[in-house]
Amino acid sequence: MAAKDAAESAREDLDRWRKQASENQYTNDRFIRRLLHCHLGPRWAEADALLRAVSDQAGARLDGFVRESNRDENLPQLRRYDRFGRAVEEVVFHPAYHEAGRIFWSSGVLAALAKPGNEVLSGGIAYLLDQHGEAGHACPVACTAGAIKLVQQVGSADQKRRLLPRLLSSDYDQRLHAAQFVTEVQGGSDVGANSCRARADHRRKGWYRISGEKWFCSVADAELFVVSARVDGSPSGTSGLGLFLVPRHIDGRVNGFNLRNLKRKLGTRSMATGEIEFDFALGEAIGELSRGFKNLVAIVLDTSRVHNAIAACGITRRALAEGHAYAQHRRAFSNQIAQYAGVQEILARMKLSTMTALSTTFRILAMSDLIDTGQANKDLVAARRISVMINKYWTALTSTACARDGIELLGGNGTIEDFSVLPRLYRDAIVVESWEGTHNTLVAQVLRDFSERGLHQPWLDRIRAEVDLIDHPQLASIAGTARSELEAVEGRISKLLAEEPRAAAAQIRHVVNHMCRLTDWVALATQLQWETTWGVKADTADALELYSLTRLLKADPQVAPELIDLQRRFSETI
Repeated sequence: MAAKDAAESAREDLDRWRKQASENQYTNDRFIRRLLHCHLGPRWAEADALLRAVSDQAGARLDGFVRESNRDENLPQLRRYDRFGRAVEEVVFHPAYHEAGRIFWSSGVLAALAKPGNEVLSGGIAYLLDQHGEAGHACPVACTAGAIKLVQQVGSADQKRRLLPRLLSSDYDQRLHAAQFVTEVQGGSDVGANSCRARADHRRKGWYRISGEKWFCSVADAELFVVSARVDGSPSGTSGLGLFLVPRHIDGRVNGFNLRNLKRKLGTRSMATGEIEFDFALGEAIGELSRGFKNLVAIVLDTSRVHNAIAACGITRRALAEGHAYAQHRRAFSNQIAQYAGVQEILARMKLSTMTALSTTFRILAMSDLIDTGQANKDLVAARRISVMINKYWTALTSTACARDGIELLGGNGTIEDFSVLPRLYRDAIVVESWEGTHNTLVAQVLRDFSERGLHQPWLDRIRAEVDLIDHPQLASIAGTARSELEAVEGRISKLLAEEPRAAAAQIRHVVNHMCRLTDWVALATQLQWETTWGVKADTADALELYSLTRLLKADPQVAPELIDLQRRFSETI
């Protein structure tokens, strides 16, 4: 009987953990509310009400749909022909997938983009949704956001009239969702090696016939494809690539493509990724053909990289919430495991990682709002370009590490698919690391931007300007640390650019790591400046102290006993 009572007591603890971990995560997320208040200013109250409503829908209800649609037997299936043998090239999803999609789209995450200056708000909504991992819809939302911005910025008046209303729709069943098909089997990150062709259709001005293969096609069910293709007679390399909008259907029929298969991926499994072959598919040029690759990178890929970072933030936060709640209710050796110093260290590390990832990502979204509303110059655009690349790299690493930490906190239970969301989050996080530019691709581009375009200078200038704004008397030592770190990073960049190319390529990742740590510090310090000015009582100062001890100064806990108490205090809340 005693053994049975002990088992039932343990199950009751697990019930309490599940209930706590399923609570409204926006209400419990003190830091994101403060961060959004800082960035949104007078728009905060209206945004707060919207985000609370989104979080109500994006909690346990969405979680149930996502879990169901990610079961092995419910993953997307390819149906190439209808019952009469006509080609349909259709992806069939489980009903739970569509219910999850209705929550994603009705949140207004894309509708918010109709007006310039709503990147922070849209990012806040996406962050709440992305706490379920990719969930089958985070990537479609990101790709559709990229298509929206592409049409808004370089589309013709006719394209805007025809496409934007449905791209911006909050109605899942009426939406026009998009994909971006760039990667080819022989190219990968080397987009200049792409061979997919585009030939002008002489019967339709501005339209082309697209032929060739695309190797990694996420959102294979999309109704609109953004496709890169080499125009006949154009030069080799990326300069010869045009950008095209290819509708899935023309006059109700499949538009000249075959879905060869759906890929079985490590993560993001409920979102369909396939291989597609185009056979004279009709596509209309978007923007100037000669600027196809530049528009692809500056608009579409840039948007996906920012969404990638938001997704990483969502995964990081969810792993923290799961692990923290579990530690409050799981008992070992007669104590809650949250009382053990080793658990406190992990929780403190996860919380700090969540705060830094959010701070740097919403810093970029705030830059985007300044640019979109005409309040920025070319130097801010350049600084943001570098920031987006290094932040995508850094937050992706963070999400994987935090998902792994969460699994450790749950022990063997953390590896069980039906027990917690963490195994799926871990798989999704690894995919997040690879999407929209691998680590080497990103840091290599940073090096090229520094050496060929001098973009390190506007990036450094932007950081310096933000450091100069940290002028509250109580934050003098924090600002001093920022200046010291900035000077060190500036020196490392100067030394890097003086190296011969092979040596510089070998060192760039280490320099980027230092840049990321500096950005973490400055973004957190900027938030603390706002909190201190407004008299907000929070733990951001503790976050900076912990960052200094564990990342900037790399203190050994054995020789820094104050760290143990700081980790205990910091880990008590999330």
